Amino acid sequence: MNRLNATFQLFFVLIWTIASGQYTSIINSNRPGLTQGAYSVGPGVYQLEFGTSYRQDKFLSLAQAKSKGAGFTLDLRTGLILQNLELIYRVDYHSDQLTFNNVSGPLRYNRKGTKRNTVGFKFLLFDPFRNTDWYKVNTKSYKANKGIRFIDLLPALSVYFGSELSFGNIYPYGEPFSPIFNLKTPELKQNEISGELMLITQNHFLNNFVLVTNWGRRYLGSAYEQNYMSSSLMIPIKKRLMSFVEQVSAKSQLSSDISLTVGAVYLINENIQVDTFLSQTLKDTPAMFSAGIGVSYRIDRYNDSGIPYEIKQLRRQRKKNRYDRKINAEKIKEFKDRDREKRKAERKQKKAAKKIKR
Repeated sequence: MNRLNATFQLFFVLIWTIASGQYTSIINSNRPGLTQGAYSVGPGVYQLEFGTSYRQDKFLSLAQAKSKGAGFTLDLRTGLILQNLELIYRVDYHSDQLTFNNVSGPLRYNRKGTKRNTVGFKFLLFDPFRNTDWYKVNTKSYKANKGIRFIDLLPALSVYFGSELSFGNIYPYGEPFSPIFNLKTPELKQNEISGELMLITQNHFLNNFVLVTNWGRRYLGSAYEQNYMSSSLMIPIKKRLMSFVEQVSAKSQLSSDISLTVGAVYLINENIQVDTFLSQTLKDTPAMFSAGIGVSYRIDRYNDSGIPYEIKQLRRQRKKNRYDRKINAEKIKEFKDRDREKRKAERKQKKAAKKIKR
């Protein structure tokens, strides 16, 4: 009986955890890096994250292989029924020309296709910001409020479950040099459907510094499963401008890569952000470089049923501020129109007075 009661208690704790995500008042895009943030977008929110980039890969020790081209990534994100359940779809499309040396001379391949094509779900398991008592302002110490606190080390925690789809994928395992591998080994093939698991943590330091880390395993059930780890740091520069640093490491029996990405993000308004980035691997087997720009856009139709009162108030205040700005703009326009008419009337009076004097 005690075991049954404990099971029911655990079940209700899990249900409460899943039903208590956090809606953010501004867009929380994963761009410009590959690292996923811990927070979900919330039900009724539809988010598009698009980026285009120039890409150049070199594997000189492998038949002087080179690849140049361009591509784009597209992420579609939306919240589902629960506050912290998110559906994510990502596609990475690439077009390039691969050149390498063969016994018959230089060969060239023109290719177009997807490098990644994934769909999955993200669950926010734990959000430390829900306990407002942990983040109360210390009225006795200015230094304590501005420094890193012990509670800042406690991250938001999420898990991601997804599937990698390779229907018609001409880049198995995202490998740009697969045609060369196929000349020396059995043809490289990826399962049409493979799994992906990921643990996500997110910490906030000094109010605006954000550290996100992903640990995961890709291509589950395929011949070359891949261990994956990435971490990104957002550093505030100005009110709407932030710099970005990310490292990504991936290792499998097929390959091992470490890359470093730097970039910048500018928040245009609460629903739109733009970004730019440069990325380079730290090894030359292969050396992979990319540079690009991107934009993230959010359609906010958030359903706030069941969320805390403070967040509802925040959303109402946000709408009120928009309405107040609109009213103020109309009043300013009305004042300018009246002032313009007044100056126009004064000029007419001056002209009339000059005619009378003559």
